[in-house]
Amino acid sequence: MKWFWERPKFTIAAAAIVLLLIFIFASWRLSEYDNPAGGAARSVISAVQKPFAAAAVWVRERVTNAFTDEDILRENEELKEKVSRLQDELIKYRLDETELEELRNLQDALGTDALRGEYTLKAANVLAFEGSDMFNILTIDVGEEAGAGRDTVVVNGDGLIGRVFETAKGSSKVVAIIDENNKIGFQLADNPGFLGVCSGDGDGGLTGVMLDDEAKVKEGDQLITSGIGGVYPAGIVIGTVIEAKHTDENALLAVKIQPAVYFKGIKKVALLL
Repeated sequence: MKWFWERPKFTIAAAAIVLLLIFIFASWRLSEYDNPAGGAARSVISAVQKPFAAAAVWVRERVTNAFTDEDILRENEELKEKVSRLQDELIKYRLDETELEELRNLQDALGTDALRGEYTLKAANVLAFEGSDMFNILTIDVGEEAGAGRDTVVVNGDGLIGRVFETAKGSSKVVAIIDENNKIGFQLADNPGFLGVCSGDGDGGLTGVMLDDEAKVKEGDQLITSGIGGVYPAGIVIGTVIEAKHTDENALLAVKIQPAVYFKGIKKVALLL
């Protein structure tokens, strides 16, 4: 008893609960009788049941909403995953279409039907750039296993890229035409009789001279490989003349050339095998 006296709040609450249970039980027993006392008992039971029923409804709604919210969250996550997969597939499709178009355009880099029939195109991906100006040396993912060797010519859909100078199994290094040490013989596309030699200018472009001081060259003229030198076959697009003038240092006509290939954007190339 001492324990209960020391905890009056607990004792009062426990006593109230016991009395309530006794009252409910008594009311339930009385509700069985069809008399005024039974009617009063039924009213009491009904009054007691209402808050319990309301509480049960509230709990059921909360549980139902919890499960519904969980289902919605799960469906949202599934939809997000589907959208992500569709976006990945769309990106891949666009990349595949771009690469396919690049491969289709590779044939255009070969200037003549005879050249097209003489070589087989082997597509390759660019793995890395290196060199003094960052884009004059390319590493590609095709090597000696495919027949690539020193001086194998490399092109893309826009024109001449360069030549292989080192090869191994599964990779090759390509020196681009914009390298200062890479000499290329060229001719005017509209007048093959006018020949010249060009190389990289150290700034991503090309400079050259015409071998005939009577050559008629103007801005906008397209230059193609001449075949002279034995490395690059004739007919591959090199670039476009953006300046032509005589200089004091050289009596020959000097030309400044914009390469046909945008070297900073190269992703896929082809080897002439």
